Amino acid sequence: MPHQHPFSQVFQFTPAPSVVLLPDAPKFTIVAVNDAYLEVVDTPEKDLIGKGIFEAFPGNPEDKVSKGVENLRNSLDLVMAKKDLHKMPLQKHEIPIRGTTKFKVKYVNIQNIPIKDDNSNITHILHSVEDVTDKKNLEITFEIERQRFNDLYFQAPSSMGILKGPDHVYELANPLSLELIGVDDVIGKPVKEVLPELEAQGILTLLDKVYETGETFSAKEMLVKFDHYGNGELVDRYLNFNYQANRDDEGNINGILFFATDVTELVIARKKVEESEKRYKELIQNLPIATYFCDQEGNILLYNKAAVALWGREPDIGKDKWSGCWKIYKENGEAFPVDLHPMSIALKEGRKNIIQEVIVERPNGDKLNVLPHPVPFKDSSGQVTGVVNMLIDITDRKKVEKILSKSEIKYRQIVETAQEGIWLIDEDNKTTFVNNKLCEILGYTREEMMGQDIYFFMDEDAKQMAVPFMKKKKKGYIGQTQFKYISKSGKEVWTHISTNPLFDENGVYNGNLAMVTDITERRNTRIKLKKLNKELAYQNQEKENRAAELSFSNNELIKTNKELDRFVYSVSHDLRSPLTSILGLISFIEEESREPDTLEQVKMIRSSINRLDGFIRNILSYSQNNRTGLDTQKIPIRKTIHEIVASVRNIQKASGISFQIDIGEQHSFYSDWHRFNTVLENLISNAIKYHKKDVPGRYLKLTGTSDKEELKLSISDNGIGIDPEFHKKIFEMFYRLPGNIEGSGFGLYIVKETLEKMQGSIEVQSEKGVGTTFNIKLKNLKV
Repeated sequence: MPHQHPFSQVFQFTPAPSVVLLPDAPKFTIVAVNDAYLEVVDTPEKDLIGKGIFEAFPGNPEDKVSKGVENLRNSLDLVMAKKDLHKMPLQKHEIPIRGTTKFKVKYVNIQNIPIKDDNSNITHILHSVEDVTDKKNLEITFEIERQRFNDLYFQAPSSMGILKGPDHVYELANPLSLELIGVDDVIGKPVKEVLPELEAQGILTLLDKVYETGETFSAKEMLVKFDHYGNGELVDRYLNFNYQANRDDEGNINGILFFATDVTELVIARKKVEESEKRYKELIQNLPIATYFCDQEGNILLYNKAAVALWGREPDIGKDKWSGCWKIYKENGEAFPVDLHPMSIALKEGRKNIIQEVIVERPNGDKLNVLPHPVPFKDSSGQVTGVVNMLIDITDRKKVEKILSKSEIKYRQIVETAQEGIWLIDEDNKTTFVNNKLCEILGYTREEMMGQDIYFFMDEDAKQMAVPFMKKKKKGYIGQTQFKYISKSGKEVWTHISTNPLFDENGVYNGNLAMVTDITERRNTRIKLKKLNKELAYQNQEKENRAAELSFSNNELIKTNKELDRFVYSVSHDLRSPLTSILGLISFIEEESREPDTLEQVKMIRSSINRLDGFIRNILSYSQNNRTGLDTQKIPIRKTIHEIVASVRNIQKASGISFQIDIGEQHSFYSDWHRFNTVLENLISNAIKYHKKDVPGRYLKLTGTSDKEELKLSISDNGIGIDPEFHKKIFEMFYRLPGNIEGSGFGLYIVKETLEKMQGSIEVQSEKGVGTTFNIKLKNLKV
């Protein structure tokens, strides 16, 4: 039984784990230990009593960091030196686990208290410990958890934080949330101040609702716009986020926890994929070639309009497999089994499967020749997930091939019956093909010409010309020339040759094709013609001399015509003066005489003189129209017509005629006023002169419109009319209608000539006994 220290009985009742040490530094022998200490160190008393403290608890030699043993030694040495109590801060000690080489960690607070005698000499040291291992482990655990929270909070891939109070003031915000909104200084500020742009988007209303009701709000891929750069330009962000009420210890809502994940890139990427898929579908739909897509089971998932047109029907999605056509046949007419369908093979073997040709049958019985191109689709693991098939309709091509086959036969017939020689040579100038006509031209058989060098058919002079010509051909020269050959009989044969060099796909010269025409007779004829041309040239010179003489005579004639024109004008002008005097005398006689016979004769004289005066005025107008140019000025059309009508209303024959004028002047009209006046006076006077007599409802209509391009004017009456057979003749000089004793037959000729001078035209519409309409078009001469 161990030795009992004198105060060990009392020492056991000390509540703190303690041992009593002798002051025998540096050993510090353990002389007493209470049960509480034994429980802490989990060591029997016999293993401690009599041992030095550092022998009993040497520390873990593998722990190079902890200094528990060293710190305890320093504390005991300090107590010995100062003979006073020393409290050590929290110490980490590793206690050996008895019976093993392992250690267990203890965290303790230590007091080393000196026990002194009456002379103040230290007799013992009370080494008292407070085991705070559980508390320390709890603190460590809490610190680890706190660090984990911090790691989660600061390094989390999501934005998170806490908003306090009804104003949603930032209490916490991790770095990612700050990065999301583009603001650093947020703590202590309300959301409305930090992110005012959220109010119009309804976000603050959502926060208010969560704060008031406690109901969590969640959203996925919600579009939120942030003034991320502080320049007023909002940036789109798509967020997955939660707003969750935060409660105090009594369960009252005191804030909001927010968690948000920026999925903008994911949303944009998905939209791009969706857009890409949309474009892909649009591309498929708009392809001019029949295209469709099947899944790995052969179900048709997508097809375009061209496929429907080729199949002649809309496929039944979810029902039709492999193809939307009615039936499929091999080229020999046998039906295609499902397992041998091109799409089926492409799915099974996972490779392109180009079938040379299939025949598809439409619902109406039409059959088409089709070339399918199925291409399998594979996922990232290499598994086939579907097949896209492009169907090329080669029906027309097949028809063309048949036509070409027939055409080839026709071509050979054409070549052989051509009226031009066809000559084909290789790169060594050896003959490889000739037609019958070339054999006929040169007098050889085909067998005699095949394989012969082209120089074989030339004399020495021709060879000298042909050698450089053939060298040019090898460089791609295309041209025509005349060339001399020697026929089998030795006769010279002159030909016209059109040549075209032939090259392979790599641009290497491999021969020449020539079209040969025998021009021997033509050449001989040309020589004869050359001789005749010399004779004709002499005769032509004689004719040119004669033409010069005629030109001189023509000029003289023009001069004479001009002089005659001036003479006519002068004579006509001079004739009007005596006529005017005669009319004055007639007016005097009419006023003075009361004899009926005299007055009747005077009336006849006046009528004759008026006709003569009108004729002279027409001659003057004609002469003036030929002699003078256009005097272009603005013409008030409506005013001019009203003035002309006013001037003729008092004519005896105008009595009883209703004048109707409807002129639309949309644009100002420019032309020669004097000639315009002459034309209208002539036409209106004629309409009055040849109107029906003593018939009710007589009228004369003048209608027209002017625009920036031209004037259109119509003068219509319901007079005696003109038979259609005379419509063209009335514009001829001196033409008078049969039975018409009035007029000179000169007026309408002057009208037509004057209008043509004014860059206009006139047409007549008339029916005998019904009336007449003259349609005038005049160019607006405004520059």
